[in-house]
Order: sequence, then C-alpha cells, then structure tokens
Amino acid sequence: MDAAESRAFMLRAIDQARACISEPDRVSPKVGAVLVQDGALVAAAFRGELRPGEHAEFTLLERKLPDHTAAGGTLFTTLEPCTSRNDPKIPCVERIIERRIGKVYIGILDPNDDIRGRGELRLRDAGIQVGRFDSDLMGVIEELNREFVRLHRHRPPISRTKSELKDPVPDGETGPNGFPIGYTPEGDKVEWISDPDDPDGSWPLLLRRGDSAIFAEYDELWHKVWYNRHQVLMAQVARGDRVIGPDQEEIFRTAEEKARALEDKYGKDNLRWNDFEWGLLSGRMSALSWVLGAEWDESLDT
Repeated sequence: MDAAESRAFMLRAIDQARACISEPDRVSPKVGAVLVQDGALVAAAFRGELRPGEHAEFTLLERKLPDHTAAGGTLFTTLEPCTSRNDPKIPCVERIIERRIGKVYIGILDPNDDIRGRGELRLRDAGIQVGRFDSDLMGVIEELNREFVRLHRHRPPISRTKSELKDPVPDGETGPNGFPIGYTPEGDKVEWISDPDDPDGSWPLLLRRGDSAIFAEYDELWHKVWYNRHQVLMAQVARGDRVIGPDQEEIFRTAEEKARALEDKYGKDNLRWNDFEWGLLSGRMSALSWVLGAEWDESLDT
C-alpha cells in the first residue's frame, strides 16, 4: 500500500469520525475506524454507530465483522485504541491483538493521561506494526475533537491569595509564603522573603509587575510588530505589488524615518524573527493586552 492509498483510507476514517454524536450529558471522542486487506476496504465504522457509546473498533470488529478473518489486515483508527474498560468489557487494543491485525495506523494519541501512549506500546509489544496518520491530518482530528481534548488537557486554575489581587495592600498583609507584601521603587508588587543567610535582610519575590513596566514592555513589543509590518510593505513596494501614490509619499518617508530610529534603538538583529519567535511574540502581546484590560479573544491581531 503506497502513501497515496494510505492517505485515502486515513481520510475515510476521518469521514467516519465526523458522523459521531456524543452521548447525552458527556463529552465523548469522535472516532472512526477502517479495516483494509490486500489494498481494499473491508468495512468502516464510527463510535456509537450501532449502539450509543460503543467504540469504533468494537463496532467494526465485533458488530460488523464478527466472523471475518481479519488476520494480517491494516486498521486505520483516528484515536489511539483504549487499554482499559470497565469489567467485563474488553479494551479495544486487546480485541485488535486477538484478531491478529497486522498493522495499525493511529490518528492521534489519546489525550487522557491514563491511556496516552499505552495503546501504541501494547500493540508494539504484541508484534503489531504501528504507523501514524499524516501530520496535517492530526490537526484535523484534534480540531474535530477539540472539546474532548480540552476536557483532558484542562488544568486546575491557579489559586491567588487576596493579597496578590488587591491593591493597595493593607499594612501587615502577608503573601502566599507568609512574608510581608510591599512595593519596590519601580512599582512592582513583591513579597519580601527573609534571607536565611542574613537575619536583617530580605529579597523581593515578584507577585505583579508595576504598571510602568507593563506599559514599557507593551510599547516595545508593539514597536517590533509595527517594524515587521513595515518591512512587509516595503518588500511589496519593491516587487511592484503595491504602489505608493503621491498623496502617500510623505507618510511613507515618515515611516521610513521611524523604521530607521527603531533599528538604531533595538538593533536589526532584535527586530526580525522566524515563525516560532513570531508566535512567542504574539502570545506575549496577547497576554499584555489582556492584563491592560482587553478582552482575551480580541487582545491582539498580528
């Protein structure tokens, strides 16, 4: 089976997953499964297709193909097969092993910490070849299962003491570690932690940056965002994709002067990034915008 044929069956499994409907009062994964032998489709199934809550692999192998000889076949499943079920149910990974499947293509690993990676390892331990869906299709499956993924990747909210949230801090207020809270000359809110090597000394544990530091950082990042946008415009003009009209020439000259001033201030090496660094910058900008009062979903459009 070549790469094009494999991808076609991956897409078929994803189409099956799209048909899933969560059971009432719970978020369940959207899973599709396809069995292939000798390069031909044998059968396909999705979670809950015949009975609510039944896993796609169970529906495929036990409901649709109970008497079919699946040995040596290739299974495409959008989610890593489960490794544990409530007794007397049998995990899907064990059913796959029992049916002597030769190879299993997995779309994404299960986001549940109790399962993630264990299904793949169990298959490999049983001598079954394991492959992965094409990387671009993994994102499609995660988007299809965004609520299920979010459910298992959720982290408890960070707890904050009243002293961390309230300003100004009343006299005698202590921080999360039991030490006095105050402010540095720069306006940062800190907890003054006792220095074990100096009974009369202490060091500041930062709780919240001062407004002046936040605004300074915000302005610097926006300067860099503007500079990169200006460079894109200049490249478009140089290629002839954009034309600067007579009424825009003065604005363009002013922008050029500003760009040169930013290069002098920050240095060219500190004004250009690759895609990964640009992603980090966008995240920092969004966080700062939110701190300054913007709504999270509209905090930055870079």
